[in-house]
Amino acid sequence: MRTIQSTGLLVTLLLSSPLFAAKTPIASVAKIRGNVTKLLPGALEATVLEAGDQLPEDTSIVTGPKSFVKIVFIDKSELNMGPESKIVISEMNPNEQVGIISLLKGRIRTEVEKSQKPNSQNQNKFYIRTRTAALGVRGTDFQTIYNPENRMTSLLTYKGAVAMAKVDESTHQRFEVGETKVVRDDVTKAPELQKIPGKIVDEKMELKKVLASSDVVIVPPGQSSFSSQALKKSSLPVKISPVQLNALFKNTEFNEKNLVNLKSAQLDKAVEPVIAVAPQSAPADGLYNAKNGDFAPRAGGFIDEVTGLYVAPEAGSTFDSKNGVYVSDKSGEIDADTGQYVAPKGLVLDAQKGFVVEKNAEVKPELLALREDLNKSIARDVVVGDLDGEVVIAAKTLREKFIRDHVSLMLGMGGEKIKVNDRMDMDADKPYNFNVEWQIASTNRFAPLLGLSYGSTEFDDLSNRGFSQDSKAQFDMTVGLKYALTNRVDLVSKLVLDQSLYAVQTSMTPDVFKLNRIVITKINLGATAELMRSNHFSLNAEFFANMGFRKRFNDAVVSKISGFSFKLMPQYALDEKRSLAFGFVMENESAKVGTGLITNDIKREKRALELKYTMNL
Repeated sequence: MRTIQSTGLLVTLLLSSPLFAAKTPIASVAKIRGNVTKLLPGALEATVLEAGDQLPEDTSIVTGPKSFVKIVFIDKSELNMGPESKIVISEMNPNEQVGIISLLKGRIRTEVEKSQKPNSQNQNKFYIRTRTAALGVRGTDFQTIYNPENRMTSLLTYKGAVAMAKVDESTHQRFEVGETKVVRDDVTKAPELQKIPGKIVDEKMELKKVLASSDVVIVPPGQSSFSSQALKKSSLPVKISPVQLNALFKNTEFNEKNLVNLKSAQLDKAVEPVIAVAPQSAPADGLYNAKNGDFAPRAGGFIDEVTGLYVAPEAGSTFDSKNGVYVSDKSGEIDADTGQYVAPKGLVLDAQKGFVVEKNAEVKPELLALREDLNKSIARDVVVGDLDGEVVIAAKTLREKFIRDHVSLMLGMGGEKIKVNDRMDMDADKPYNFNVEWQIASTNRFAPLLGLSYGSTEFDDLSNRGFSQDSKAQFDMTVGLKYALTNRVDLVSKLVLDQSLYAVQTSMTPDVFKLNRIVITKINLGATAELMRSNHFSLNAEFFANMGFRKRFNDAVVSKISGFSFKLMPQYALDEKRSLAFGFVMENESAKVGTGLITNDIKREKRALELKYTMNL
């Protein structure tokens, strides 16, 4: 009997302990649409959320496609969750009137009641945390988006003001997995690493520290700011399109439409905002300071609620002086009822890659050019950057190869040998040349080429043999045409005015030669090919056959000019617009040089290393 009583007492004590005690509800569900689930603290499986459910701290809530839920907290603050979103109600302290929400993905809209506590005007009442941002709120209406694919946090304020600051990765890890400390064994004093769980970290104090930094931005009504892993700090607040602002403000329950049902809003005229929009401090044209991290996109852009990206008006957009924003006519459309952003026809907005061509879309040069312009407008490299230590460099399609100008700078250095009748050699030590080639943009498979080169060659030990050289410098000019046979192979034809040194015999007893600089007109026919590619790295090759026209120079005649050249160039793509290559160059040429005395067979061999930098304008 005593054993039974002891067991009953133990069970009673355990059930009444904080571990087993039910947590006090801090919020309730006011409205639901679609499929929404909850995971209560300590539960192993999620259950369906229903209107009227009471929610304790540490409850996770997930919404499905086209779903929505409205949550009311004990202080009367409200939180609306949009489709395909997930939050954790991390903390809500009724006594301190401070709440913390972790937004793991998706969209939420929050209306926070001002604190009624004395002397609380300058204290944050509500915190929202994502992987890349912390938001501090004292009483306002605002919308937050977080996309885990690109780690983009986007904030749009409707009323009041919201403080926003970037959360760096080390701070995020302390929230998630706690801190790692070095501790020593009490007896052996041997050091070991010990991980302190994330819950030990005072989340509120950490968020206060983040929001007390000098990099915090205050986002006023009608303006947007965003934070990402790539940005040094949160972007400076800018006004968004008044058309989208009005639609998003009215769409409190995150209603969505199918693309076929969208009703495009008029973007080509000034629209009066339905809320009071604060003056913008950042320049309307935008700015970027790589040194201190200040970044502001061009005002008047669209927020894509799925990716979290801000699509700024393209260069050349019309400025609306009344609202202080630019009005775009190429960046896409906005649904008048929901505020949904729709990319231009033929394009889709990807969270990591930016604008990409839609599957099955007809690929035209104009569409590819628009895609590049829009990716500039979202500043993908600055805003999204390198998420996993590597930026994926996509291979260009057949229609993409020529839509932009390409400028290549080449520096070559090596050796050159001239042979006369296969029995007499003249060697040049360390000749060099510098080439510039411009591939002009085109809307089809043909691209014009222009080139200019300068070289310097000095042959060794000529004077001791009674030989001479009239000039070291040589200039070449090239015009040509490139044809894209496939996305990896191009056919090339060039017309070249080539200055080269040719051995002209001036005496037969003994043999005396002079190296004369002679301009030869040549035709080069060949191909360039990308032999292999692995993201940043590729292996490129070039092969050309050339033929020169007969040329008279004083008493000498140069004829039967022919040869070939070959390049093998490993290349590294610095980014989508710049590349660096370094490889081997080989050139062979033969000609006959005749005078009134004799005709000689001249052979020229060049071997060099070449460094090549290419920039896509």
